[in-house]
Amino acid sequence: MTVGAFFDELYESESRYWWRGDNRHATEANEYTTSLLTQLTLRHLSERATARAARPRALDLGAGEGADSIRLAKLGFDVDAVEISEVGAKKISAFAADAGVHVNVEIADIRGYVPTDAFDVVICNGVLHYVADKAPVVAMMQAATKAGGLNVVSLWSTHSAVPLCHEQVPIYCDEEDGVVTRAYSAWDLKLLYFERNKPETSHSGMPDHSHSHIKIIGQKPTPS
Repeated sequence: MTVGAFFDELYESESRYWWRGDNRHATEANEYTTSLLTQLTLRHLSERATARAARPRALDLGAGEGADSIRLAKLGFDVDAVEISEVGAKKISAFAADAGVHVNVEIADIRGYVPTDAFDVVICNGVLHYVADKAPVVAMMQAATKAGGLNVVSLWSTHSAVPLCHEQVPIYCDEEDGVVTRAYSAWDLKLLYFERNKPETSHSGMPDHSHSHIKIIGQKPTPS
């Protein structure tokens, strides 16, 4: 089964697969008491959205059902969302309209995606563990980021084994000091966090299980 087909099935199985709570699109950092990455991302991005005269731009790679994209749009960003699942892409547009915002949605595989603009923030949340060759994707993300802009990255690490319930498609976790972490060694790291054996609570339909994550918020250096 392909990753796109896998997520088509998941997204068709429930009206909302991810972020089912009422605060899913809240823009206040303190609403996300169980997600350090979301809290810190919102704190940084709230400052950026209000500090700029022009509307900042955001790219959400592997956008799922659009929770991150919609939060960004509510913060005043112009958002491009890239999603491999056609079902997910349709949900992003519908959920954005329900939230009173607009998100530009493109159906594409991030392994071959080429951005046509530069962005103030690039988010890649829960996608890179489906990519065997991570370096070109991370290089694309970094090249598409403006100087001083942010990358927000989350993927599974090899600290714990992939749960059997997730083995319908190939999974390629990264070492905690692996390709992704090393790619940001020259960036200003606002967060580098190895979250280990965290119980999965953000979706249903699978047995109880946990994941270990690599979570990064990095700021691209500004040329001197």
